[in-house]
Amino acid sequence: MFDYIFKICVFGDYNTGKTSFLNYLQKYKYVDNYAPTIGVEYSAKIMELSDDKLVKVTFWDCAGQERFHSVTNNFFKDVTAGLLFFDVTNKQSYENIINWVEKFRKNNSENIPIVLVGNKIDKENRQISKHDVYILASDYNLSYIEISVKKGININNTLDLLIDKIYSQKDENPNIIINEEKTKLFMNKNEYRYSCGDCCVC
Repeated sequence: MFDYIFKICVFGDYNTGKTSFLNYLQKYKYVDNYAPTIGVEYSAKIMELSDDKLVKVTFWDCAGQERFHSVTNNFFKDVTAGLLFFDVTNKQSYENIINWVEKFRKNNSENIPIVLVGNKIDKENRQISKHDVYILASDYNLSYIEISVKKGININNTLDLLIDKIYSQKDENPNIIINEEKTKLFMNKNEYRYSCGDCCVC
């Protein structure tokens, strides 16, 4: 049985690398071709914490397209933390960060951490400077990390940063499931995923 369950909402604009990141965590490689997320997709990973406790990290991959926002907004509720993606080569995805943060925090307290993830640093046509991102992250109390899913840069470091952030603030986070009977409802597998198009009760 798990000691903890962390529910992670993965969100941000369309085509910023959310699904590619989660696929990499499962397959340990970059998958070039995949179907766009419709509504919300679910995946999970088992991790061992620094004090030898086990945590089941569940990821809710929310579609970035506006037509799915009425569905994905439901998955901002009662989460342990958020992973907010943007594309460092796409200025619009950067400008939309504040809107995403506001939507997320409308359903969560300030004690629920958000890790901001700048993806596609392998590309040459970068549009957003690190300096600007760090200022924005500081203003909105976000942790920030840059990655390239395509090149496999900082993938595991992103997950470690997220888990460390949650665990260091676990006493302030009301949405961590701690060794309760609810854990028996979850399948005891390291990796699996399924699609969830319009459910709001999972």
